[in-house]
Amino acid sequence: MERRGKATGRRLAGWWNRAGMLLLVLTLAVSTGAVGCGRQGRERQAAVSKDRPVVRIAYLPITHSLPLAVAHMNTGGTFENFNLEPVKFSSWPELTEALHSGKIQGAITMLELTLVGRQKGFPLKVVALSHRNGDVMVVRPEIGSVAELKGRRVAIPHRLSGHNILLYIALQDAGLKYSDIQVVEMPPPDMMAALYRGEVDAYLVAEPFGAAAVAQGVGRVLLRAQDIWEGWICCGLAVREEFLNHSPDAVAELVKALLQAGEEIHTDPQKAIAASTSYFGHREDLMALALGWICYEDLVPQVQEFERLQDYLVAMGLMKERVNLRELVDDRWAKGYSPRSGSSK
Repeated sequence: MERRGKATGRRLAGWWNRAGMLLLVLTLAVSTGAVGCGRQGRERQAAVSKDRPVVRIAYLPITHSLPLAVAHMNTGGTFENFNLEPVKFSSWPELTEALHSGKIQGAITMLELTLVGRQKGFPLKVVALSHRNGDVMVVRPEIGSVAELKGRRVAIPHRLSGHNILLYIALQDAGLKYSDIQVVEMPPPDMMAALYRGEVDAYLVAEPFGAAAVAQGVGRVLLRAQDIWEGWICCGLAVREEFLNHSPDAVAELVKALLQAGEEIHTDPQKAIAASTSYFGHREDLMALALGWICYEDLVPQVQEFERLQDYLVAMGLMKERVNLRELVDDRWAKGYSPRSGSSK
């Protein structure tokens, strides 16, 4: 099921000089380690009530996490049952370690990481999706098809990423084997510069790191996630099971806020762009372009969709054994959300 975002944005044309490109890379890059939310978020965070428990939710500064930023902007971090503290990380391994160790209560994270985490015994529950679609395959301008990637280097952010699964499927559809290319793991902020320097020939990534290459004229989008897998799911809100069991009302509030924020991203894209600029530090023109490739509706996590993800992880040798998906997926709050009224039933 494909739901496309309604946001539109103007495309920048032409080649920028090398200095401009390097400046853009620096603009997109995030600092190492975990850092706090944006300046606006910190100011609001200081004003939240001190008589509620603080719930720390981790994220990476990508479009997949945008509902969290919008929800925090809407509330200032103050909810009836808790205070929300978004925590920014610069890499999936760092975020995953914090989630597994209990340093945070939850995270907007890749669903593949939750599947493997559950298999390893970490008590995680996925209670909502954070988006659909929103990932792209960017290639050098002269590459016209997936088949032309044979023998070339393709970057992905993590071997346990949905981007790796999308690459696997796209190669199969083009009649290629996964072994026909060289796969390179690379942080998303480094990908555009690597493409520019000829170190890789293509990459699969979350936004706005694909839009950046398009805006620069460094690369072009060969495929969107929905061209490979209709209604593609990549990231969602995963929470630790003890947090869910101890504070179900807080989980319910958080899910409601995220799904409501998802609706608002489509109805008020300028507000969403402002949130991305404030919390993530991304350029407005890049976000305007990226929002046209992602959807923030239909965010109920469905077991059958997770089954398909798990099938690919097993087929690719990335999971040794399957997990009970009904122990991982908890859709009660997302399923009960009423989009028209903006409230839970």
